[in-house]
Amino acid sequence: MKNFLRVFYLTIVALIFAPSVINSDEQINAQDIPELHMLVLQGDIILGDTVNTKTSSLDGYTLHAKIGDEIVGSVKIGDNLTGRYSGLEIGPIVQFEGETISFWIGSEKSIETAIFGPLTPSGQYCPGCTWSLPISRTLNLHFRQIPLPTPTPAPASVEPSFLTGTVIFGSVLSAPDGVSSIEAYIDGELIGTGEVNGSDFSITIDPGNELYLGKKVSFMIAGYESKTSYTFAENDFQTDFKLFFPQYIPPTATPEPVIAPVATPIPEPTRTPTPVPEPTPTYTPTATPTPIVVSSNQGDLVVAESSDGGCNSRGGGPASVGLLLLSVAPLYILNRSKKRKLK
Repeated sequence: MKNFLRVFYLTIVALIFAPSVINSDEQINAQDIPELHMLVLQGDIILGDTVNTKTSSLDGYTLHAKIGDEIVGSVKIGDNLTGRYSGLEIGPIVQFEGETISFWIGSEKSIETAIFGPLTPSGQYCPGCTWSLPISRTLNLHFRQIPLPTPTPAPASVEPSFLTGTVIFGSVLSAPDGVSSIEAYIDGELIGTGEVNGSDFSITIDPGNELYLGKKVSFMIAGYESKTSYTFAENDFQTDFKLFFPQYIPPTATPEPVIAPVATPIPEPTRTPTPVPEPTPTYTPTATPTPIVVSSNQGDLVVAESSDGGCNSRGGGPASVGLLLLSVAPLYILNRSKKRKLK
């Protein structure tokens, strides 16, 4: 829009001051008026081919004007008023005058088209009509749907490359002992593996598509990154490529920790109660009873307890003796009484 106003003002100034530079004997011809073959469009954006109400659903999208496959003008929808485009400038493009203009939002094409140039009353292109000033038109545009995202084309595949050569670690022209593999990376992504044998290596680099062309390839051996690199090129074959690595320092062996065996607890055996033997009864012989002597006038009365207890026995020696003494006590008392009377 700013370009249109600038051109418009310049045209007005040229028309005002043009008579001052024309001699009085010259006539002003129409060809002396500068022509600006430009078309400026504005209008509503409508979603749906049967609707006539503008929509804000397409605000922020870019509207492109195309003649054939070439974009001849662009403007953002809703930049000044919601649901509307304005100031879409097309031209000057002499070779496209009279051509049909189509309008696009992404992959969606509008139902309406326009003609780049002046028109006759019937709406056809007028090739002989004067086009001294930019032509301004109002054109509402209908779109059937919101445009779908443009799919990203898949990158083309490329052929792999093959490298062979020598490896140098520090000042040693050989790979570390026991090392037999080499890896290639682009931006941290593994894109190839190969073999190492002493000082010789060979590797195939195959990232797969054109996105990796011209990118830096680094190499890894035993955790060490090469100081030299390779720029990936499709179907490349090199047989004397040298790879320099930092000095290799063997890792210090870390002794494995000794893990003491965990003692397995031994369950205590179930104690079986030991049977206690019942004592065997033993026979205890009864001591021979001591005879008891009782004095009397007839003589001493000897009372002896039978070892087997006799008829007065009640199952034991000491008890039988006591009973016997009780039985003879009256006799003893009676005898003592008699002795006292005789005296």
